[in-house]
Amino acid sequence: MKKLLIILIFCLVSLGSVTVVKAEDPFAYTSESFMYLSIEARKVDLGSILAHDLTVTEALTVKVISNCFHGPVIAAMQDSLKNRYGNEIKPDRVFVRSDDTDGFVSLEKPVVISEADFGQHDIKLDFKVEADFMNDKTGRYKGTLAFTYLPAP
Repeated sequence: MKKLLIILIFCLVSLGSVTVVKAEDPFAYTSESFMYLSIEARKVDLGSILAHDLTVTEALTVKVISNCFHGPVIAAMQDSLKNRYGNEIKPDRVFVRSDDTDGFVSLEKPVVISEADFGQHDIKLDFKVEADFMNDKTGRYKGTLAFTYLPAP
């Protein structure tokens, strides 16, 4: 009887889906394909830089975690950078650079910042703004930068 009970418990456990997850990697054992993006930004102050091209290195880090092969990751500006007085800096004067771009690339159009990849990796982004000191007013500018990933090729 004891042997039968142990066999029944083993059968019930093997029929159920038991997943063991390590705390440092919560996605490693899931059976569903997934991709997770998160953004880490550091405080950026362009006002302290006195130059025509305002460059900020490693301004953003896009953290990618996936358990499947995924397509490229794309960055795109939704609109111009604007301050509270209505002044704006158009996307064609904002540039991004990553390990997968050929130097700084204008955000006038969507830009591939990471080629197809697998697993966990960080995409460090540098930004450059072409300032027009005669026309661009000082102040805090806001804008939206969207990140999209595509399916595997």
